[in-house]
Order: sequence, then C-alpha cells, then structure tokens
Amino acid sequence: MKLRNLALFAVVAANLLVGIAHAADKSLYDTVKERGVLRAAIKSDAPIFGFVNEKGEHVGFEVDMMQEIARRLGVKLEISKVTSSTRIPMLTSGRVDVVAATMTHYRKRAEVVDFSIGYINGPMTMLVRKGSGIRTLADMKGKTAGFSVGSAALKEFQKVQPDAQAKTFQGLPETFLALQQGLVDAMPTDIILLAGLRSNVSKPDEFELLGKQAHFAGGEYGLGVPLNDSKWRNQINYLLQDMWADGTWDKIFNKWIGGPLKLSKDDLGFQMIVWEP
Repeated sequence: MKLRNLALFAVVAANLLVGIAHAADKSLYDTVKERGVLRAAIKSDAPIFGFVNEKGEHVGFEVDMMQEIARRLGVKLEISKVTSSTRIPMLTSGRVDVVAATMTHYRKRAEVVDFSIGYINGPMTMLVRKGSGIRTLADMKGKTAGFSVGSAALKEFQKVQPDAQAKTFQGLPETFLALQQGLVDAMPTDIILLAGLRSNVSKPDEFELLGKQAHFAGGEYGLGVPLNDSKWRNQINYLLQDMWADGTWDKIFNKWIGGPLKLSKDDLGFQMIVWEP
C-alpha cells in the first residue's frame, strides 16, 4: 500500500514539474492572446506621449500606438499609469506585459528588461526661460538643472556638464513647474517631451527650446518587454514594423508631434528598420 501511494505521489509530482516547465516556457504572446487583454504601462505625466487631457481621458502618442498594437493582436488594451521610476518594476513584477513610457534603450536597463526595436528617436536638449542667457551646455556651469526622478537625462547631463547642480522632482510636470518658478535654470531631457510641456502653457514664447548646440544625449525609445521571451518580443517588433510600412505610424506621429509641435522625422533623425519578410 505504501509503495502504491509512493508511486502515485511520484507520478503526481512528475506531472506537476512538467506543468511548471511548460508554464515557464510559455510565451507572453500566447498568454495575452488567451487572456484577450494586453496590459500596458504608459505614463500619464508625459505631454504628447501619455497624459490625461481636460476630459480626464488618458491620451497620447504611446496610448494610440498601444491601442493599435492591441487591435492588431485582436485583444483589448488595459493601461496601468506609470512614472519613470515605476515603469520597469511594473514589468519585472509581472503586472504588465509591455512598457510604452518614453523609455530609451540603454545597456543598464537591458540587464533587467528586453527592448523592442526603436519606435521614435528622442535627442536630449534643454528648455530654459526666455532671456536666461543659456544657449549651450557650457552656459550651465554653476547653474541648476531640474530632472524628474528616474529620468536617464540626469546621469547623461552630468557626464557632459559636471559643473552644474542638479535637483530632482517627482515627475515632468513638477520639474517644469520648478523651471517656471525659477527654482532651476534649465530643464534637460528629451526634446519631444520639452516641446510638449512648452506647448501646453498659456505663454509658450516665455520658454526657449534649445537646438543642436545644446544636444547632449538621447536615443531611440523602445517598448520594454520581459527578458528572454523572444516570441513576444518578435511579435511586438513585427507589429511596429507593419505600422511603419502601412503608414499607421505616420498618422499617429502627425497627430501628436508633426502637427502640434511642427517636428519632422528628420528633425528627430529617425528611420525605423523594417526586416525582410
């Protein structure tokens, strides 16, 4: 009797281990399709890319992009609002399937998450108050720059201008408010985010978006996905490329960036790579 029970236990344990192994091998692509819902982490404080409008709606370039990806997957979209400091933990904890939150592809980040191909380029520059006298990075010596917590701009800026002081704030709106109030002399971060912040104030001409003479870093934004799930990452890449090839990307770009901000793909130096089928 005991031997029979032991044998039964061994069979149950073996089946359990096989089930666990299969679950571990299962791609998020299959999980998302079975669930019928794509869980995406998107910012709610990033003008142009992900923000809450006057109607209380979560809108933006990355919102539209993820809605299109969900549509092409044949599933519904569920959005979790994140900040620069919470977007990666949301993904690594398994609470979302993908991060679309103005996240530049850096090697350090790639140690904990995988990235899709780039879907837009975001060179970094500075936003200053008109008449500040700041035109270049060298002009920031002895002055104060403001950054949102978790932004890669802080580390990159300190590399090129170590003689400036840095202050951090909760998010982009708080950092921009600090610039408006004179608590900082400049706000360095991605050019599109800065252009969006400036466009949303009543007197945008009171702020200057510095050009190439103040560019200091930046790179392509990529969608964050869990490590070591090539099937899921590839499906995301294919959908991004399809959107580029059929003109959907251009429509979203012109709606949020090309029209309102008068920026072109050439201004951003961006060209998506489309793999041969």
